[in-house]
Amino acid sequence: MLATSTAVGCFSFFPARVLGRGGATPPSEKLNIAMIGTGGRGAVSLRNLTDHNIVALCDVDWRTESRSEFPAGKMAAQYPQAKRFDDYRIMLAEMDKSIDAVVVATADHSHAHASIAAMRMKKHVYCEKPLAHDMHEVRAMMAAAKKYNVITQTGNQGHSNYDVRSLVEWVRAGAIGSVKEVHLFEGAGRRPAPAAGKVGTVAWTGQYDFTKILSDDIPVPPEIKWDLWLGPAPTRKFNPAYLPLSWRRWLDFGTGVMGDFVCHYLDPVAWSLDLELPESIEAETDEAYNPQTNNQTYPNYSQLRCAYPARGNKPPVTVSWYLNSPARPPRPQGWKEDEKLPDESGGGMIVGSQGSILFGKVFHGSSMKSTPGLVRLYPDDLDKSFKRPDMTIPRLQAGGDLGGHWLDWVDSIKAGKQAGSHFGYGGMLSKSAVIGNIAVRNKGKILRFNAKDETIINDDDANKLFQRRYREGWNLPT
Repeated sequence: MLATSTAVGCFSFFPARVLGRGGATPPSEKLNIAMIGTGGRGAVSLRNLTDHNIVALCDVDWRTESRSEFPAGKMAAQYPQAKRFDDYRIMLAEMDKSIDAVVVATADHSHAHASIAAMRMKKHVYCEKPLAHDMHEVRAMMAAAKKYNVITQTGNQGHSNYDVRSLVEWVRAGAIGSVKEVHLFEGAGRRPAPAAGKVGTVAWTGQYDFTKILSDDIPVPPEIKWDLWLGPAPTRKFNPAYLPLSWRRWLDFGTGVMGDFVCHYLDPVAWSLDLELPESIEAETDEAYNPQTNNQTYPNYSQLRCAYPARGNKPPVTVSWYLNSPARPPRPQGWKEDEKLPDESGGGMIVGSQGSILFGKVFHGSSMKSTPGLVRLYPDDLDKSFKRPDMTIPRLQAGGDLGGHWLDWVDSIKAGKQAGSHFGYGGMLSKSAVIGNIAVRNKGKILRFNAKDETIINDDDANKLFQRRYREGWNLPT
């Protein structure tokens, strides 16, 4: 359903016509889009969807000033034609016939509830990564997308990046030979413990003592709808330790650094090597982190080792993660002392029998042209001698400030085909993040995973972490 006479407010429309990609989007080609989450990542989506009609804005924190660079109250002022809502359920019910598509950019713990509510009303959905908070929710989102036959996109915008697509083509063309080893990292050797600093009314040292934070009686700012922000999560007192920006480190709300980055860095690896889910995974964390006594946050740092089985004629692969870890990922053989990775703060290295491919933060930058040095072959003589293959994966036209990932979604809606990182694919990446966090919660153990029925076969307690409990009134939509 493209925008038609059901549009609201000041929008007018003309007979639909097929257009090229040059110039502004004409009224007949515009979608009516609603936002669930308007600040933060929602603001980024808004900037990349300016050619379309933003008809409704929903948020639970309407402040115009906060730690967020793009608070919802400030963003909403730029869209005076859009109707505002605090509760997305009311928005969907009231605006049903005026909405074609929905962007979900809430905290992780609300992704599944909001996305499924929109999909069951036949709305196309763009959801930020990771898709959901636990395995049960990811499965439910994948099933809903299929059941309601809607066009979906996971918010791992690097999937639409020019350089990611080049990387995939090079690996498939045998540029580095047979691959058995991958190293992925975020903040390796660089970041302080993410829990350290001023949190709420106390100085948090990162030593996992939350007594003061949890017991604080802090008035809720009038712009924050705290009960709606909690959504399906257990009831607790308000604290600025949770929002904005800080919620991801808390177990009830976020998915940690693993959830934040696995859908980005694992994407080109899984895509090029046909990886799905690991057959075993193990994790280590900072020594102070004890998951038996800490039911509040993720560790300050972690390292994971994931083993993937052989796929046809492709050998088994081991993927190692370094998340805010003081450990450094290895350098390729022959690496020069003064050489740097494409991005010292985050990226990856795919190690083959004939060389390596190194990449930086591939989720930044335009999708229609290469970013020099972001993805490169090593050693230098391989980089010089390897004949680049013909492009077999389409390059997307750039749009907005982060590339064509949003344009891929809206163009796919118009074409009636799935987008590049639809929930079937993005769900697999999100499941990998969920399994990784379960390993973190079982640090020091090797968890054996049966990918066929998606269960951990050697630890019943770990399996219980696949589904969380919701507070009353917030069951997952079906």
